[in-house]
Amino acid sequence: MTDELRALLRADLDAERPPPIGDIVGAAIRDGRRRRRNRRLGAVGAWAVVAGALAIVLVSGMGLAARPDAVLPAAGEPSPAEPSPAEPSPAESAALPSVPATTQSPSVASPETVPIMPTAPTAPPQARTLTIHSGTQRAEGMQKKATSAAMLHLLTQLLPPGRTSHFGVASDNDLHVQLYLDRGDGPGMVRVVVDQTPPGVRQKAVAGRPHGGTGIVTIDNFPDNCLQNTVVAAEWADGTMVQIDVASCLAWDGNRNAPAAPVLTADEAVRIVSDPRWGVKMAAAEVDAGGKRFPAVPVFG
Repeated sequence: MTDELRALLRADLDAERPPPIGDIVGAAIRDGRRRRRNRRLGAVGAWAVVAGALAIVLVSGMGLAARPDAVLPAAGEPSPAEPSPAEPSPAESAALPSVPATTQSPSVASPETVPIMPTAPTAPPQARTLTIHSGTQRAEGMQKKATSAAMLHLLTQLLPPGRTSHFGVASDNDLHVQLYLDRGDGPGMVRVVVDQTPPGVRQKAVAGRPHGGTGIVTIDNFPDNCLQNTVVAAEWADGTMVQIDVASCLAWDGNRNAPAAPVLTADEAVRIVSDPRWGVKMAAAEVDAGGKRFPAVPVFG
């Protein structure tokens, strides 16, 4: 009985058609290739993101290093401007787009584009009075009536180094001269006037006393008068007065007095007016040298 049952079951199974297997092996191979390709793309995307983040951090570090007041992060610490990106998982890496390794932060400026802060303005000199002692007495020798040419010649010797131009003399006073001095930052105007006061007006003048000795220098500032922004005047015991006007503008050009920075400090102006060679009479050698150097001095308004 048992053998007959087995024979019947075997006959029934032999009569049935086997189910279709299909391309199981090919599908498995294709699925395996797809999985490997996704893993490679995910790894490349993750490394591209990390490389782009490193490039941003490096460029940010270079920008901070170009600034003297920047503080660079310590080794192993993330930059405060660019936090370190988190490590993406393999699943997330596959969805992340590829970022070029040359990406730079648009907010980082090169050292050439860093603005330069302007120089702080110089405070105007304070008004004060000084008692000075001339280093030398007036040079002995023949004296001649001072001229504008002699004054310009002496003034160019006393000025600090720079290029001089626009020499001139006042139309109403032969002992009132002007010039421009350019020390490298543009021209500025200086005017000098020499006068002789009657005895007893400023200081008690002593007839025949040399120009040297002790003098009084006053320093005044007039911010509302660009032609006399700083006025430094020396008064000597023989009645000689020497005044220098340091302007904050240039001479009248027919329309205006163009603004210009003062080219002398108060101390430099004091040294100029304190020179004992100034006077309504000057050494003949100075007068002759000035006449040769400035044979004709134009008039300023």
